[in-house]
Amino acid sequence: MILALVEALPNPVLVIGAGQAGLTLSHAMTKLGLPHLVVERGRVGERWWSERWDNLHFQTPNDLVRLPDFP
Repeated sequence: MILALVEALPNPVLVIGAGQAGLTLSHAMTKLGLPHLVVERGRVGERWWSERWDNLHFQTPNDLVRLPDFP
């Protein structure tokens, strides 16, 4: 089913993983008007919490780890 969706795109691009890098790439491609499909194994933006760590603390300022165009 996913392959059929990708093949239906004029210039098929499949972004695998909806983590910070995948969502940033998707955002950039959207701004450029490039059709693409983002796939994620589970719920988007949820694995970091449910499958990895009991809690998450960055040692860098939030400005360095935020998604583009996100307040």
